[in-house]
Amino acid sequence: MPVSRLPARRADRLQGMSVALGLAAALLGAGCGKKGPPLPPVRILPRPAQNVQVRQVGADIVVEANLSLSRSDGTPLGSGATVRILRMPPTATLRPGMVSARYLVATFQKEAKLIGALTGSTLQQAAPDGHLAFRDTEALSEPGASKGGHFMYGIQVVDERGEKSLMTVPIDIEVTVSPAAPVHLTVETAEGEVRLAWEPGDPDRKGELYNVYRGSAAQASEPRAPLNSTPIPEHGYVDKSFQYGETYRYTVRALPSPPPPLRESPPSALVEVRPLDIYPPKAPTGLAAAVEGPVIKLYWFPNSEPDLHGYRVYRRGAEGEWVLLGEVGAAETSFADAAASPGVRYHYAVTAVDGASPPNESPRSDEQSEMRPVGQEAAPEGAPPGR
Repeated sequence: MPVSRLPARRADRLQGMSVALGLAAALLGAGCGKKGPPLPPVRILPRPAQNVQVRQVGADIVVEANLSLSRSDGTPLGSGATVRILRMPPTATLRPGMVSARYLVATFQKEAKLIGALTGSTLQQAAPDGHLAFRDTEALSEPGASKGGHFMYGIQVVDERGEKSLMTVPIDIEVTVSPAAPVHLTVETAEGEVRLAWEPGDPDRKGELYNVYRGSAAQASEPRAPLNSTPIPEHGYVDKSFQYGETYRYTVRALPSPPPPLRESPPSALVEVRPLDIYPPKAPTGLAAAVEGPVIKLYWFPNSEPDLHGYRVYRRGAEGEWVLLGEVGAAETSFADAAASPGVRYHYAVTAVDGASPPNESPRSDEQSEMRPVGQEAAPEGAPPGR
């Protein structure tokens, strides 16, 4: 019987069954073993360098980048991996911003000069913690570049099997005649400060700026970033971020103009200093003494030094010498003398000590005296002095 002559409900049911059978047949046909074109294999390549930057230091160009030294699947590169640094001068029609990044990279790969291939111990020395710092000392020896030049730099990572990472997009820098290094750098220490002073290498040059660098005595590589957040015009700098007891080496570099790009002179002669904490806290103030039951209680105002370690409490009789009675921490500003005898007048003073080794102790505070009344009940036996 034609579907059109069946009752409407039965006709709808048959149409639904027909659609379902059609879909099932289509699914069976799709899974019958027929294969589409094969997919290309996934290539596991070294990860490219990241955050490539270039700067001028004297007559050299420093190329910096972050290296993961691993592949795209996360496996580490072997000891035979190589980091290649390439350089070429831009042309009137080939430079960043004038052509597409793809075309720039493709042309750079074909025409750039290999100036460094770092591997093994050489790579470890240039990038000990994954941060590459490569110094190009030959850029200004290129023909026509003795008084300056324009250069592009790129980096490519190659694993021990010869697989290459993507080439980084070339970064360019215009090299200029370097300013003279600052001279007569001196250093002195004061409480909480290391003070530096210097003179310009070329007194006739106007508008120079300066960057101050600090490294530890144990640091083999040059410090990456200056202490100052932006270049400074002054011929002096005060470092307040040091640690006492550490040995530091300071240098200063001159800049002809603000970055970018960062172009600096060679570093000044370095100065070395080991600041020592020989500066005691100020004497505590506001000392007061009062009899409170069986003890004499002392109170004073807190000191504000950031390296404050605590307080020492001293006591003496009317004619005796000062004797250390006890110590409390920096958070405490009171002390209970539970060993005071009734009828004896005692004199008290407090000093502050810092966390140096050995600690520095302040002068004594103004002294205060107090006496427990005769006949007053003694403090409980074994009660410790303190709060």
